[in-house]
Amino acid sequence: MNSLSDNQVSIYEEPVQEKVRKFLKIEYLFDRIYYFKSKEDKRENYTALMALYDLYEILSRSDIKSELIREVETHNTYFNKIKDSQSSNTDHSKLNSVIEKQELLLKLLYSIESNYLDYLDNDVLCKTIFKNFNSTIQPSSVDFWLTRDIVLRETQIDLWLEPLLFIKKSIDFILNIIRKSGNFNDKLAEKGFYIEKLDPKKNVLLIRVTLTSDLYYYPQISVGKQRLNIMFMSKDDKNNLIRHKDDVQFILTTCVL
Repeated sequence: MNSLSDNQVSIYEEPVQEKVRKFLKIEYLFDRIYYFKSKEDKRENYTALMALYDLYEILSRSDIKSELIREVETHNTYFNKIKDSQSSNTDHSKLNSVIEKQELLLKLLYSIESNYLDYLDNDVLCKTIFKNFNSTIQPSSVDFWLTRDIVLRETQIDLWLEPLLFIKKSIDFILNIIRKSGNFNDKLAEKGFYIEKLDPKKNVLLIRVTLTSDLYYYPQISVGKQRLNIMFMSKDDKNNLIRHKDDVQFILTTCVL
């Protein structure tokens, strides 16, 4: 299965730590914003605004800047230890590149003011849109804005996104490092069930299961400090979720830093 191309597989991810869960959620929201913000249909364009609102809600409830700094610094310490070990198996060119990018990212994060959300808080149109997401009837000002030319709407969404781009850049980099930290291993789930002991001393961040995209079952992943369980599930003709009872070949990636 390791020879499959990206468009032939489905990848299922299970975060082991809450910070990674948050990063994945933010990544997903940015993906939705970027996909829908340029859509000419105002209903699709509105979906980008809904994702922007969900992103704003997460950011307004947490100090994401400090979280990102801690995470990048942790990764930076980890990679500097590898560099100092002088291991002959290490690709020092790639390692130095990663460390350099981490240090540049830290400079960017430290340069961001703590009130970076004020731009959105003080924008009357933005706040009006956010305030009325849970209302059954939109105010006429929002309906009016949604009937404007798509170039105008997309430009405005880009302006609202601008103070948040440091978050996207940071999370894209962090998740890329995490995803590349694991090795691909071919596994077999006998009768649809797989279990593996984990080393509690290892800092497991993310579990990834890769399957060919044409299959009719999916992995239900449960992971603790010492054990990983994967049960492959399908559905019957009444849409009940049931265990898949045949053997399943899959690729397992345990991401550890």
